[in-house]
Amino acid sequence: MTDKVIEFKGKVSGLVDETSVTIAIYGEDLDPDDISRQLGCQPTFSHRQGERRSHGSPPYKQGAWFLEVKGNAPHGPEDLTKALLMRLPADETIWVELARKYDIQMRYGIHMDTWNRGFELSPKLVQRISKLHAKLSFDIYAVGENDDA
Repeated sequence: MTDKVIEFKGKVSGLVDETSVTIAIYGEDLDPDDISRQLGCQPTFSHRQGERRSHGSPPYKQGAWFLEVKGNAPHGPEDLTKALLMRLPADETIWVELARKYDIQMRYGIHMDTWNRGFELSPKLVQRISKLHAKLSFDIYAVGENDDA
């Protein structure tokens, strides 16, 4: 048996390279205008059930409301989550009511140009996120010079 040696190029460890953070609200009877009024801000993107992305595309099975922020290191998930939350109401009763009717998700898109990147969220921020009554979702993308490794 031979030992296979894998050579890694680039910086190891450190903050993830690119992040998107989105609050996503889904529901069959979701009215994006109503969600915007309740949250006091306009979405990055929204649609109603039955609308289409483009002519010929299938209709959406449910309505959705999204507010997204994106950034690159040195601004990582902690900073971007704080920026997103500053645009949303902190009153938990609003979120409890929304969670009764809709599926709420805090979605993270994590992009890394090399292996072994990471991030952390402070306890205070995690506590604030929990008041949204949202599921946490992470999509992690690693693309680098050693894709074959």
